[in-house]
Amino acid sequence: MPYRLDITRGDWPAEEFRKGVEGLLAESMVLSLATAGPERGPHANLAFYAHDDDLVLYFVSERSTRHSLHLTEEARAAATVFLPPPVFGEQLRGIQLTGGAGEAWGRQAQAALAAYQGRYPAFARDPEIREQFLTGGGAAALYRFQVEELTVVDEPTFGRRNYLRAAVLR
Repeated sequence: MPYRLDITRGDWPAEEFRKGVEGLLAESMVLSLATAGPERGPHANLAFYAHDDDLVLYFVSERSTRHSLHLTEEARAAATVFLPPPVFGEQLRGIQLTGGAGEAWGRQAQAALAAYQGRYPAFARDPEIREQFLTGGGAAALYRFQVEELTVVDEPTFGRRNYLRAAVLR
């Protein structure tokens, strides 16, 4: 296994916890990313994402966006991934994530593209666009978010209001 979860809050078997995390990531397609920068203040945005077997999330963004500019100033971010509950306040399912984030270059860009195309097969199929993403030649770029810590609530799986927290070990 490429990563391990060191549970720091809650009492749950690590492998079941890992399956729960990966299941939530597979079921949701959009994350809410929070960034902050000394000159631009806090900001949140939505982005489609993909992830790999090492719990690294990837997204695409224009370099000129506020969150992309934040990541050039401070390569840290927080994100949430969640599924809409069937009724207000019940059966909550989501993950809060923190970690390092920034533009993907070289092998990281190749891994980002592979993960993104694995989830969204039509993405960057044109060879010229693909090359722009791999070389950093376009207005948009591939970004990498390496999860360092997470908090999960998955009430159908882990019980009501059972917030489990873990550090990600690689």
